[in-house]
Amino acid sequence: MPELPEVEIIRRGLEKKLTNHTIQNVQRHRINLRQSIPITLETCLANTRIVKFNRRGKYILMELNNGLTVLFHLGMSGKIIVQPSGSGYKKQKHEHLTILTYEGECLQFIDPRRFGIIDLFPTNTIHNLLKMMGPEPLPDTGINVSSHQAILCDYLHEKFKLKKQCIKNTMLDQRVIAGLGNIYVCESLFLAGISPFQSACELKRQEILLLIQSIQSILLKAIEAGGSSMRDYVHSNGEKGYFQMQWNVYGKEGELCNYCLQKGRKTVIKRTVQAGRSSFYCEICQK
Repeated sequence: MPELPEVEIIRRGLEKKLTNHTIQNVQRHRINLRQSIPITLETCLANTRIVKFNRRGKYILMELNNGLTVLFHLGMSGKIIVQPSGSGYKKQKHEHLTILTYEGECLQFIDPRRFGIIDLFPTNTIHNLLKMMGPEPLPDTGINVSSHQAILCDYLHEKFKLKKQCIKNTMLDQRVIAGLGNIYVCESLFLAGISPFQSACELKRQEILLLIQSIQSILLKAIEAGGSSMRDYVHSNGEKGYFQMQWNVYGKEGELCNYCLQKGRKTVIKRTVQAGRSSFYCEICQK
């Protein structure tokens, strides 16, 4: 499933290509994905101007000038592609929504496994899927990074006190913190030197601050590298990301830990299953 970096990269691509475009036509090719696609989508979007694109966790929000916002979630295998809508346009397999603009661009929502979501809601409200979400791990533009880290650390310190479950599963809970998934939690815990088995309530404030710094470092590097391309994920222009080349532990079961090798140790990366998801870790680097 695309995580925060991948969704943010797609958001930026959509922002660059479609901001201030006016929607000419909307084609809904099926009535439902994970939930029903609003039947009013075609009429509500026609002749409206796209004001901006926001992101909340793993959701993309397309704000329109008529007071409505379109919510996109990519699910397990979804992607959003933008291409010219001229004579070369071709509907793709598993394309469930097509949005054409007067400026000559075409947004295609493609989802082979159909776990994605497309919904419509008033911009001045909070969508039900977003109401219970935790804070964003990255600060907004213009926000002091240290101040954001301190505020987030205070919040997580209080939140973790009530969490006896392992830190790995806690960080995957979107109600605790938004946007993180299996890849970036594994990588962040490794960078912070924290075992995925450690109970969240046992973490000291300084360890939580180090984890926050590690999360932010990993996410920013992933965004810079274009995200991690596994199976279906591509940018809105169809290009792939390359952060998978920088993974330290994720998907590396049986391989030697590079950090240990630098210190003359030969430690093998291990894999276990926690709450039905694979966790990759180094038992020496992560305590």
